[in-house]
Amino acid sequence: MLLGGNAVLIADDLGKVSQWFLIRDEDTDWKFTKIREFSGGNAAIVDLTIEHRRKGFASIDELGTLRLFNTTAERNALTATVIEGAADSISYAPRSNAMFIEKDGQLSLLEIHNEHPDVSWSALWDKVWYEGYEEPEYIWQSSAANNDFEPKYSLMPLAFGTLKAAFYAMLLGTPLAICGAIYTAYFMIPAMRRKVKPFIELMEALPTVILGFLAGLWLAPFMENQLAGIFVTLLFVPIAIVVFGFAWAQVPNKYRFMIPEGWDAALLLPVVILATLFSLSVSDGIETLLFGGDMRLWMSNELDISYDQRNALVVGIAMGFAVIPTIFSITEDAIFAVPKHLSYGSLALGATPWQTLTRVVLPTASPGIFSALMIGMGRAVGETMIVLMATGNTPIMDMNIFEGMRTLAANIAVEVPESEVGSTHYRILFLAAFVLFMFTFVVNTLAELVRQHLRKKYGSL
Repeated sequence: MLLGGNAVLIADDLGKVSQWFLIRDEDTDWKFTKIREFSGGNAAIVDLTIEHRRKGFASIDELGTLRLFNTTAERNALTATVIEGAADSISYAPRSNAMFIEKDGQLSLLEIHNEHPDVSWSALWDKVWYEGYEEPEYIWQSSAANNDFEPKYSLMPLAFGTLKAAFYAMLLGTPLAICGAIYTAYFMIPAMRRKVKPFIELMEALPTVILGFLAGLWLAPFMENQLAGIFVTLLFVPIAIVVFGFAWAQVPNKYRFMIPEGWDAALLLPVVILATLFSLSVSDGIETLLFGGDMRLWMSNELDISYDQRNALVVGIAMGFAVIPTIFSITEDAIFAVPKHLSYGSLALGATPWQTLTRVVLPTASPGIFSALMIGMGRAVGETMIVLMATGNTPIMDMNIFEGMRTLAANIAVEVPESEVGSTHYRILFLAAFVLFMFTFVVNTLAELVRQHLRKKYGSL
């Protein structure tokens, strides 16, 4: 039996070793199932021994060939002929750093250096069928209170959580940042621009630990209690802005001209605030009318969508707030830097301001806009404190916006202080940091190639 007493190793005279354990089928019946097989050559195996602290074992065949295996990593760490002929028995030392071989009443002691046998490509990136699970899964679980616990070091849930957090942050922050930069650089009067641009850029100086603190302790409970209000706000505020713009255009000129030219955009501030307050005030009635008074319970029962208080929506809003200043600042500078003679020439030829923006200004500024997006995405991928404090830090693979996640950066921050220096866990955390670095390196390299292509394509304007 393997360490933990949940799996059985069976060796045969064909040189193969198989691992078996009980699993439940769809009818909730237990089945003794063959999980994986290890090839041990063609000679008959005469003895097996297991490691005392890891899910590894050793076999020796009738030719005296010793093989070291790890079940989780599904790897053969060593194949070596250590004696002549068949041994009577073999046994691991308690720390798996030595092995006794008995033959004809004589003992041989072998020293073993096999520090990290449970690490392999499949263990890190493929689904692994762990003992007690109904099927192979991606799992990160590095510690437990049980001595028989098997560490699970799949990096897939962490990589997935990193991309999930970045996706929702960019989904929220990109439209607001780019549209705000377009209006500020192209339509806003200089006097207002000198006030708005520094204010938004000042947001970038806000420490992310403060954003994470507010997101975890205030925003997450607020969104849980006002979930329907959040969605009503996201739907009603854009409608209120469009309706106000249409109504303002119908106001007689003598009243409209009372507002200094270019400052009429400031009237949207009270519109947004009042629309938000109105949405939150009517959300209870809408929730009662459409969802029986509890939107979270309705989603769980009717749509089978689970809800976790600290979820990707909270992270998206908090981290979107953090990446907006970066994307806005670079995009606004790129659009404002477009030579004025291009805009004036387009307008002089009869193009409208909107046509000039979409066909002249934005294509010319596209390399800078693309760079802003990539820098914002790099900020979102590498963010630590917001996702650490605003999510449940659950390493699960679920695209549900109402479920949490754990990112590579947050996992490193949480577990490095607790890991033993030099251990497998410690090294895998450094590997996770290297994976994060490689991801940003590849994305930035591709972004630079695309930026150069856009510069060549639109540089002739």
